[in-house]
Order: sequence, then C-alpha cells, then structure tokens
Amino acid sequence: MIYTVTLNTAIDRLLYVKSPLTRKKNNVIDTIGYDIGGKATHVSVVLSKMNIENVATGFIGEHNNALLLSMLQNHHVNSSFIMQKGCRTRESIVIIDDSGNGSFMITEHGFEITEASHKKLVSYLQENVEKDDFVVFAGSPPSGYSVDNYKELLQTVKSKGGLLIVDAAKEFLKEAIKQNPYLIKPNEDEIKEYVGKSLIDDQEYIDELKKMHQKGVVVAIISLGKKGCFIGFAQQYFKVTPPKVKEVNDTGCGDAFVGGMVAALAKDKKDVVSSVRFATAISALKATQKTSSLPSLHNIQDWMDRVQIERIGEEA
Repeated sequence: MIYTVTLNTAIDRLLYVKSPLTRKKNNVIDTIGYDIGGKATHVSVVLSKMNIENVATGFIGEHNNALLLSMLQNHHVNSSFIMQKGCRTRESIVIIDDSGNGSFMITEHGFEITEASHKKLVSYLQENVEKDDFVVFAGSPPSGYSVDNYKELLQTVKSKGGLLIVDAAKEFLKEAIKQNPYLIKPNEDEIKEYVGKSLIDDQEYIDELKKMHQKGVVVAIISLGKKGCFIGFAQQYFKVTPPKVKEVNDTGCGDAFVGGMVAALAKDKKDVVSSVRFATAISALKATQKTSSLPSLHNIQDWMDRVQIERIGEEA
C-alpha cells in the first residue's frame, strides 16, 4: 500500500483572469473554480489516475471538509483523514492569467493541530503501515506543529518497516534526513537554506547529493523547477532537463513530480532513471494545465521522450 500524508491540507480557489494581472488596474475575473490543494493529496491524485492503490491521510478541518473530500472522491482517491473539530481547512487563492508566466498563489496558515489529533495520526500509521509500504510526507506542517511531533510520525513509519518519501523544508527537512528516508526532494530554495548557501554549478549539486547518501538517503533529488533537477542514487548522478512549456498554472508541479516518482518506483524500485523521466514529464505537463491537480496523462509518452537526462558524475 501507498499512504500520502498531508499535515496542512488545503482547498485551492482558482481565479482565472484573461488579461495579464496588472497592479493599479481592475483585473476582471473570468471564471472561478475549486481544486484540491495541500501537497501530498496531489500525489494521491497522480497515483489514482494510474490505478495505483493508495490512501490519503493527514488532518482536515470539520467545517469545510465536504468539498475537499468530494473532490478527492471525484479523482478516485481513497482517504482516511483525522478530522479536527471546530476548525476549517485552509483555502489557497490561485490567480491564473494569460501571460504564460505561471500563477500567483496566496495561502492561509492552516489551523493548529492539537496533541489529540497528532496522536490519532500516529495511531493510524502504527496500525496500518506495513513493511515496504511507501509513505509520502509532502509539505510542511502548519504553524505550531513541532519538529518532535514530526519526528514521531517519521519514526512510527520507520518502526513498521515503511519507506519514507519526504518533500519538506527547513527543520522538517533536516529531521527527515536524519531518519534515513528512501527519497527526499528539496527544491532550490530549500537546499539553499539547508546548506546555508547558493549552489553554483553541477559539481556543487553532486557534492550535496553525495552528502545526503552518506547520511542514509537512498534516492536524493534536488528540484530546480522549470530548470529540471539533479538526482543521485547508488553512486550515480544525473542532470535532468524537462521540455520547455508555456506555463499556465505551476501550482502543484512539484507534487505531480513526486507522484510520478512514487508511481513509477512502486512498479520497479530499481529503475530510478525511468522513474525520474516519467516524473519530470508529468510535472511539465501539469504546468500547461489550468487546474491545480493533474487532470490527464494524455500523450505522456511524448512528454517523456522530450525529457533529457545526462549522467554527470560517479563516486569512485
């Protein structure tokens, strides 16, 4: 089984504006839509589109959970969230114009998780995760959620023999690396914060991937958005360049990438190169579409053929 864990779920409110968004101008909304937000839930959508069984879990609020759950159901995602009473799931405002430069996103903080809710999620993972299950943690927790609580979740998965896949930032990324995860995917800003400096060239990225391997990470990926990514595994290192696209809505592209990696690795853990090719293609395809979650995998092979992968380093 594959479990996706979203600690700060969200509902995306999509505002479509025909003309490029301009300050000090009346920017008229053309249409309004809603979609799934909140990181790991997007991973579940990708998996369900590929008919890969998975369960989305984490925390949701009591007051507006019906909309989020119905959207997940429409994407054939099975869910088992911890519902916290007296709270509402946060909304993110995503503004999409015709500029081709990507979307604007404005997010809420999300509700504070109680200790009782935290313990319920720990118990859920303890009771359900089995050896070699993938468990995906994507996105940082809401304000007030401690690193110690995050650590307890990760260690619960490890104690059951589950394989951790983590896309997190700041102190949560640091803690995840300590837990010997199967896969991590910091982005350009997150790795800069983690190492305390900007990485300049290919060799510096490879050096950081090597350090992650030495700390017990099996598959290490540094994502650079539309510039692609660097990936390291089994003392092999690659630079991955995605196809160029006209960006419509880049919200959720990183999550689509993680979903593609998990989907492909679930079929063959040994074929990491093909997995990153598939994940990169999905992420690029997602950027061309209006919705936050991935609506279609049509012509995905064509997109995969346009992904460039170059081997750039190897440990002695």
